[in-house]
Parts: sequence; C-alpha cells; structure tokens
Amino acid sequence: MGKTLEKVFIRNLSDTFLYENGHLKESEIRKIEIEAIVDTGAAYLCLPPKAINELGLPFAKSKPVTTGNGRIELKQFRGAEITIQDRTIEMQVMQNKDDTIPALIGFLVLEEMDLIVDTKKQKLIGNPEHNGEWIIDMY
Repeated sequence: MGKTLEKVFIRNLSDTFLYENGHLKESEIRKIEIEAIVDTGAAYLCLPPKAINELGLPFAKSKPVTTGNGRIELKQFRGAEITIQDRTIEMQVMQNKDDTIPALIGFLVLEEMDLIVDTKKQKLIGNPEHNGEWIIDMY
C-alpha cells in the first residue's frame, strides 16, 4: 500500500484574526509548511513540538492517547488554521511526543475536509462520492 505524504500549511489563527483587524502585518502571521504522513489511525493533525513552538499555538489541555506503543499523555493546542490542497479548516492539533515523530494527518482532518486516501496513487483526493467537491454530510 505504501506511505501517503501531503503538504500541510498551518497558520496561527489568533495571528490571522489580528491581521484581519489591522493589528498585525500579513508577514507577521506565524505559519509553517510541513510534509505530513496521512495516518487514518490518528485522529487530529499531530505536529512535532518544534512546529507547535514555531506557530506559537496556545496550550488547551493534556489528553490520554492510545498509540501503537501503548497509552500516553499528549498536549493539545488550539488556534490552528489548517490548509491541505485548496481546503482550509480551523482545528485543535496534538503535539507529538518529541521531534523525532513526523507530522501526521488524522481522520478528523480528512473527514472535515472531505478528503480520502487514494492508496494506489498514494495521495489525497476529494471524496468521489461527492464528485471531488468539498461537501459536508449533515445526517
């Protein structure tokens, strides 16, 4: 099946609000571009601590998380604006245990953006059930 990688653009949502209200220059918005592994076993966008620090995201809470190596506590941060391809959402992100663990795109991000994994081509595509359009099911 292989590994699916995707570029993710993340901006600090608080900075974006400050920019939109004239209190910050666009160049001052804290943002990163990172290549992430699509991991449908993960829930959130999971970022290395270095990326969280660079973005300056505010701490929300610690949560117990079940991983392949057992249960651990991970920090959750709020205020992330996440863009993949042409789709942008606002969502909390999880911080990976350390900087050796790569960024992961979890299933909550995929669901919110109406993206699925094309395992043959090893890429994310718009949901074929919606003709590739970004549609949210409300039932």
